[in-house]
Amino acid sequence: MEAKDGTSNPSSSTKKKSRKPKYSKFTQQELPACKPILTPASVILIFVAIGIVFIPIGLASLFASERVVEIVHHYDKDCIPLKYADNMLAYIQSSKTNKTCIRRLTIPKQMKSPVYIYYQLDHFYQNHRRYVKSRSDKQLRSKSNENKTDDCAPERYTTKGVIVPCGLVAWSLFNDTYKFSVNNKQLGVSKKDITWKSDQKNKFGSDVYPKNFQSEGLIGGAKLNSSIPHCQLSENCTGE
Repeated sequence: MEAKDGTSNPSSSTKKKSRKPKYSKFTQQELPACKPILTPASVILIFVAIGIVFIPIGLASLFASERVVEIVHHYDKDCIPLKYADNMLAYIQSSKTNKTCIRRLTIPKQMKSPVYIYYQLDHFYQNHRRYVKSRSDKQLRSKSNENKTDDCAPERYTTKGVIVPCGLVAWSLFNDTYKFSVNNKQLGVSKKDITWKSDQKNKFGSDVYPKNFQSEGLIGGAKLNSSIPHCQLSENCTGE
């Protein structure tokens, strides 16, 4: 209805829907809560209790770490002949130079087995996006995926065909080898069980053999035996 003056009647107009949410103690943060009043005495008591619990744990961890024997040895410069001191790259790339290097290490404490061996590379940025993407997990998983090298650029093909394993990750395979001896007694170095069980089962197929690897152009690292399955080279085969 309209009033005599032509204005609308407020009582007859349609009510607007309210956007106000339904009242709830949860949405309004009115649920019962514990709000303790901390006094200096209670704070000191809490810290003392935490200290009683964690100080023995810290001492035990410190004692365990003190028993660890770690030897770090940099051999990159010591193993370079003097005439190649100013051009180490030429020494590394040359196929005519003898790269056997014998180093003597002194162990300050008794090392209990197993002894773990790691190598460290400086200024080698493996987290570069192009480097990380340059590999093919499908190719490593099965021989039927040999030609799936879309992500392996620039190490995809040679004039002889597809590269297995392809990509920059495989191309830059670290090629230093180590032998250890104590009192002229040779020590064995095992590469077994250095990968996760899930990787052994799902990532490396027993029918994948190296093919055209490090055969042309710039050699990036170690060469692989084409008669041995790729997984056996690092003892990653699962026997399936």
